[in-house]
Amino acid sequence: MVATFRAVEATPIGGLLLGNLWPAYLFAVPLVIRAWGLVHMRPGGTLHAELTFVEEVVTVVFLAQVVLLFVVRQRDLLGQHAALVPGLVALLGTFLLDVVGYLRVDDTTSSTALLASSVFVIVGTAWTMWSLATLGRYFGMLPEVRGLVTRGPYRVVRHPVYVGEIVSAVGLVLAKPNVAIVLIFLVFVGLQYWRTIFEEQALNSVFPDAYPAYASRVARLLPFWR
Repeated sequence: MVATFRAVEATPIGGLLLGNLWPAYLFAVPLVIRAWGLVHMRPGGTLHAELTFVEEVVTVVFLAQVVLLFVVRQRDLLGQHAALVPGLVALLGTFLLDVVGYLRVDDTTSSTALLASSVFVIVGTAWTMWSLATLGRYFGMLPEVRGLVTRGPYRVVRHPVYVGEIVSAVGLVLAKPNVAIVLIFLVFVGLQYWRTIFEEQALNSVFPDAYPAYASRVARLLPFWR
C-alpha cells in the first residue's frame, strides 16, 4: 500500500495531487468553516470580545497560509521520506489540540484569564505565521527535508514553528483551566519536542556539516537552552 502510494506520488500528476492538493484540501475544510463563522461574527463592546474577534481573524489567516504553502511547496525531498513512527508523532502533534475545541470553557474562568488567553493565542499564532512564511516552499508537516532555513525566527531558535504553537497552546490552557487540558498540553509539548528530535536527525543526515554548525550556535526551543 505504501509502495503504491509512493509510486503514484512519484509521477507529476500524482505528486501534485498527493503532495500538494490533498494536504491543502485537509486544511481548506476547517479554513472554510472558520471563515464562514468569521463572516457572521461581530465583535462586541468588551475588550475580550474584541480580542476574540482578532484571535479568530488571525486563525483564519493562519489556516489560509497553511493551505497556500501546501499548494506551492517543493515536492522533491533532499532525503528520505518520514518513517512510520516519526510520521505518526508529527500527525498527532499537529492535530492533538483539536480535542480541546470540543471541551467547553469553564464558566468560572476569570475575565483576566480569558484576556490573557487571547493574547497568548494571537501572539503565538502570529509568530508561527512568520516562521512558516520564512520556511516558504520548504514547508512540510512530516520530518522530511526540503531545504535548510537559518534566517528570520530561525536565528532565534531552531524550531520556531513549535515555539509559536506551544505559546498558543498556553492560551488554550488559560481559557480552559482543568486537569484534562493541562494533561493534553503536557503531551502536546512532549510531542513537539519529540518532533524536533526526528527533524534534526533528518537534517543532520542531509546537511552533515551545515546543520551541526547551525545547531551549535542556535538554541532548540528556548534561547540559551541547547
